[in-house]
Amino acid sequence: MNLGDVVGQLMKQGMNPATQSRLQHAMGEGGLGGLGDILGSALGGSSSGGSAAAASQGGGLAGGLGGLLGTLGQAMSTDSGVGGLNRGQVGGIGALAGAILGGGGGAVKGAVGGSAMAILGTLAMSALKNWQVQQAEASAGASAPAGAPAVSEAEMQQMVSPDTAELCLRGMVEAVKSDGEIAPDEIDRILGKIGEGGTTAEEKRFVSEHLRRPPDVRGLVAAIPNREVGAQVYAAALMAISVDTPAEREFLSELASGAGLDHDAVARLHALVGAPA
Repeated sequence: MNLGDVVGQLMKQGMNPATQSRLQHAMGEGGLGGLGDILGSALGGSSSGGSAAAASQGGGLAGGLGGLLGTLGQAMSTDSGVGGLNRGQVGGIGALAGAILGGGGGAVKGAVGGSAMAILGTLAMSALKNWQVQQAEASAGASAPAGAPAVSEAEMQQMVSPDTAELCLRGMVEAVKSDGEIAPDEIDRILGKIGEGGTTAEEKRFVSEHLRRPPDVRGLVAAIPNREVGAQVYAAALMAISVDTPAEREFLSELASGAGLDHDAVARLHALVGAPA
């Protein structure tokens, strides 16, 4: 069971009317191209530009992501990789990154999921390590501060691990449930969306069971192992809701508090995806 694929399908299909605009903001002006450059620098490489194939499939938005995924793949061991793919395969995911924004149907299983988890992981790391401030300072000619934060291999592995994917999926589901019980027709709509992406019966059953359970933000928070994963789960939750009701804001506040996210990190996550504060 690859729940990263399910997260990717929900982001691709749009769990909420706001999902696509959040993705576009994160990958564009928000901007994942910039985050990709920062992560590439942190890893000692360059991720700007991406590939021509990525640009042709996903427009300008996919290039930065393609480069980011390539950098992630180079830093990982040969038999780990993103979305269950090995290091040699992961570089080609950039060409499929545009599928997350609806730029192409029939995306390879694993590519959309790997791309989605990389997006969420990069958003989380940027918010926690305040990379955008460093990027602005670098653009202004300032030297990088001593001990500038880098991304370790362990952190990258954690970004795309099955456990993190499950928690991100649970975060999206709990966010949707924060306004109250989900109507049966809404459950059917969500299950239909993930079914379009070749989701397995086991993956679909997992989502169905969690959608039908009572809200349990405390259980979700208790399962989050650290702030890095907490920020990734929070980013996933932001992708799933509009943040336009008191119940949604209360849910996000409880999630942030339980995950150990301070006000500044939360504010950066909202800014990165263009979500209301």
